[in-house]
Amino acid sequence: MVTIMILTVKAKIADALWHTLKKLGFSVSRDDVSELPEPPDPRLGDISSAIPLKLARSLKRKPLEIAQSIALNFEKPEFVERVEAAEPGYVNFFLDKVKLAGDVIRTVMEEGDRYGFSNVGGKRKVIVEHTAVNPTKPLHIGHLRNAVLGDVVANLLRACGWRVEVQNYIDDLGRQMGVLVWAFLNNLHLEVPRERDMKLDFWYGLVYAKAAQKLKENPELEAEVDEVMKRMLNEDEVALFSRKLAEMCVESNLETAARAGITYDLLVWESDISKAHLWEHAMNLLEKSEHFVWETEGEYKGCFVAKLSHLEEFKDKKNPDKVLVRSNMVPTYVAHDIAYQLWKFGILETGMKYRPWHRQFNGKELWTTSPILATPSNNFAKADVVINVVGYEQEYLQKTVKVCLKLLGHLEQAENSIHLSYKHVQLMGEKFSGREGNWVGYHADAVINQTLLCAYEQVSKNLPEASELEKRQIAEIVAVGAVRYWLTKFSTEQTIIFDYGKVTNFDGETGPYIQYAAVRAKSILEKAGETPSPEINPEKLLGSREIDLIKHIAKFPEVVQISARNLKPNILAEYTYQLAVRFNKFYEECPVLTVDDPETRKARLALVQAVLQSLKNAMKILGIEIPPKM
Repeated sequence: MVTIMILTVKAKIADALWHTLKKLGFSVSRDDVSELPEPPDPRLGDISSAIPLKLARSLKRKPLEIAQSIALNFEKPEFVERVEAAEPGYVNFFLDKVKLAGDVIRTVMEEGDRYGFSNVGGKRKVIVEHTAVNPTKPLHIGHLRNAVLGDVVANLLRACGWRVEVQNYIDDLGRQMGVLVWAFLNNLHLEVPRERDMKLDFWYGLVYAKAAQKLKENPELEAEVDEVMKRMLNEDEVALFSRKLAEMCVESNLETAARAGITYDLLVWESDISKAHLWEHAMNLLEKSEHFVWETEGEYKGCFVAKLSHLEEFKDKKNPDKVLVRSNMVPTYVAHDIAYQLWKFGILETGMKYRPWHRQFNGKELWTTSPILATPSNNFAKADVVINVVGYEQEYLQKTVKVCLKLLGHLEQAENSIHLSYKHVQLMGEKFSGREGNWVGYHADAVINQTLLCAYEQVSKNLPEASELEKRQIAEIVAVGAVRYWLTKFSTEQTIIFDYGKVTNFDGETGPYIQYAAVRAKSILEKAGETPSPEINPEKLLGSREIDLIKHIAKFPEVVQISARNLKPNILAEYTYQLAVRFNKFYEECPVLTVDDPETRKARLALVQAVLQSLKNAMKILGIEIPPKM
């Protein structure tokens, strides 16, 4: 049996097209014929090739003549019904709709929860590092975009057969942590009351904001923070106190992440990286390379510098050379990032130790690096590919890390160092800053809570007979789905405007719209009172709405692979929305339970099952739950 999924169809057509062109005497590569888009109008076919237009330019022939020659000589695979040439020089392929309908239904129902998944990753290992919030405050909405983006990318890669390790880097030795520890050591936290039910990370954020304001008003106190940061490194008592503060904040952050459906594999602490002497090991490598030097004169005298001015990547920079160690012998942030990246690839061996942190809501164990009650492990790092989910403003620094690996001779690892950049999120045009402390109202919990209120209002309207508890539980599922979809549907190059009314709308391109479609499909199957069978008469599914829906379902495996390969979750988000749109149109025009013909009823029930399975699998990757009802 030939499985008619769009990926398979395109591969077979591309192969047959290449052989046809070869037979006709045209010199083309297989890559030349691999671009096979869907025509804008279904009357023009199901799949199209513009190869005649490309060949015509170089051969100075009429493209339509080439297209006609291809159509005449094309040896059709069994699932291609006919081939036509079209102006100005396209070759259009029409699929056998009966075979398509029967095969899609059968494949989806047989593969079930694995439909759309593949092993193109070949079990290679990829590290996705995301979130990375300083342990001094709650996650704000910008952090939430980072975390959701990283989470969906990790899900996409798993769906494509990669071994994924999700890391969350905790900078518990940075200046923000130093300010918080200084505040507690000076009892500044006693001036900030913690109200009942106030989350710990929220309170920490208020304490930090008060400390930052005091330092701004009394800049001479910055020297005290410098001293505290030294003690965090060199005095066990202060180091333990600092780590405990940070761990409590991270645990509070993880509660928010869990609420948003986000999980991790490993927490990596800067203090543990420091104890493992990761930077010192990296320095040994860097000093052996001619591209990294101690400057003896000029602006950077006494500094250890990466010499980048000769590289094409930095031609647009006035002074691209990057300081890795300041003249006071303190490594810069980018220096630590280089060491961390080398470790992720397994280039640096360290004495890092690990222990379980806690079991997450999905049953998966979360691990952490740790100085105590921990053991060495070969399960972490040593990746083939590393993806760092970091805001667009750090593009230069991430590019520096990548180039430094290249200068060290690790060309493959440099090529596989990927910066997944994204732009920020705004609430109706307003801006905020985590450092300034004006994040109140923009923190992730507040955003989810406000979305929950909007969702609850709509759920209550739709389900007046439901109990209060049931309404709240459904509203929570809808709210989280709404937030996740909104933060995923936009391209990473776009700034997101978060409008609560639009985010929770049950109509339009939203998470709730998709959830509603899934609930509707599930309801139809429950009311049918029977398990759909893949053994159907596919000739009963040849209406335009049915074929449009079937063709869209058939694209799912390809969409997953394209989204994963390009690290663009918005492609899958758009596909899932369009699947919901097509299903709702089918529902409005094609009766399922009330249709008179038994064979049509059976076929349409099987189609609804295929829709639900496809929605379920897509939503699982997007991290969106299907509510019991809406």
